[in-house]
Amino acid sequence: MPFIQIPSNGAAVAAWAAAGCAVAGLIPIWQRRFTRAGGRPLLHPSLLGSAQFALGTAVAMAQFGASIAGSLVLTMFLQDGLGLPAVAAAAVTLPSAVAMGISSALAWRLVRRIGRHTVTLGLALGVCSLLASGLAALRAPADALPVVLALTQFCAGAASGLTVSPNQALVLRHAPREAAGVAGGVLQMSQRIAAAVGVSAVSGVYLHTAARATADHRSAYWHASLTCAGVVAVALAVSTLRGGRTDTDVPGPLQPAHDTNPRAGTQETHL
Repeated sequence: MPFIQIPSNGAAVAAWAAAGCAVAGLIPIWQRRFTRAGGRPLLHPSLLGSAQFALGTAVAMAQFGASIAGSLVLTMFLQDGLGLPAVAAAAVTLPSAVAMGISSALAWRLVRRIGRHTVTLGLALGVCSLLASGLAALRAPADALPVVLALTQFCAGAASGLTVSPNQALVLRHAPREAAGVAGGVLQMSQRIAAAVGVSAVSGVYLHTAARATADHRSAYWHASLTCAGVVAVALAVSTLRGGRTDTDVPGPLQPAHDTNPRAGTQETHL
């Protein structure tokens, strides 16, 4: 609602932000109380207590939301701002897919050398590519702009390939085996929520800026790219914080359940 119907003043924005933070903070409390009451919670207790899982999920949300939103506003800018046909707009974004496929296939080699810093490197590259894309929209001549944007999209795709799969693997490391399915579901759901919010917010920034009398599509795309870069920069800060933490909350192997049958340990199986 706050992204579809833009609040009229700062107090309304603060109220919506406070409401969202309150709901996000109450969900873990509710799930813990539900667990203590003997219920089967949607979120496994070990996930709620894992700082590494929470930080990794936050990184995934920020990166995924900014990536989807950035792709949308780029398409809007190419077609509405530059007047490119759909095929030409798709050609500009194609290098991103190619680079992501290549970097995803090679990311594991980098993970073996520098570990979780691979994600941090990918996020830093993502921030740079978003800023470069926005600056190109402001400064590059119209005839060369599609080529320049294609180059920045190649960098953005490489950044996504270095971020998405390694971060997902690192996040799910901190989920116990009995909650692995729930952890994967929470991660995917969080990314979809971030995509929905990001698309609504960033496209709103683009359209709101483009509608101003003193603005144009180039400045609108710059503001949208700057917004996405800010979100990815937050993810970069979180990833840096996560890299400085120890892995003390990595769940250990499951212990076998205690068998109450005293003869269970002495029984033999005869073929």
